[in-house]
Amino acid sequence: MPEASTIGAGRALRFLTLSAAREIGILLCLSVMFPFMIHVIPVPEDSQLGPRLLPIFYAPLLAALLRRAGVAAAVALLAPWLNWALTSHPAPPGAIVMTVELVVFVLAMRALLARAGLRWYLAAPAFLVCKAGSALAVAAFPALIGGREAMRWAVQGIAIGLPGIAILILINWLVLRFYPPGAAGGGPRLA
Repeated sequence: MPEASTIGAGRALRFLTLSAAREIGILLCLSVMFPFMIHVIPVPEDSQLGPRLLPIFYAPLLAALLRRAGVAAAVALLAPWLNWALTSHPAPPGAIVMTVELVVFVLAMRALLARAGLRWYLAAPAFLVCKAGSALAVAAFPALIGGREAMRWAVQGIAIGLPGIAILILINWLVLRFYPPGAAGGGPRLA
């Protein structure tokens, strides 16, 4: 009998260290806590603060800025589903779209960080890329957004999310300002 390969298992075990597991746990808690806190703020009945303030993006942004690619990917994949399991929001089609958005957001942040380095504004273009990626996904599967037109849905999402984009930029700037890169500051190192 040939031996089973353990190449992939070794890589997975190296990623899932105690430190990474702790970071994933903390960031998943934040990814549930931020939307929950936003949704308990009293607003008029027809208003929704989640799509405006984009709280589910905060924890993946923190992980991406701290150069924790595996942690950021895990949070992006799990956060919508953990929110759904605990609060029944978003509904499964929305959770699929949100998962696509968060994964594309994290990948875009990683690519922008590799290309441009640490910059205070990178969250905005990463969010625009994530909306473009999710627009492609919902164009392929329009049932995820109730059969609406994908481009109109994406543009509306960007327009509604402008305050949230500003918050993402603020978080981006605060992390770079108060958690600077390099060994002295203890922050993320430039790759």
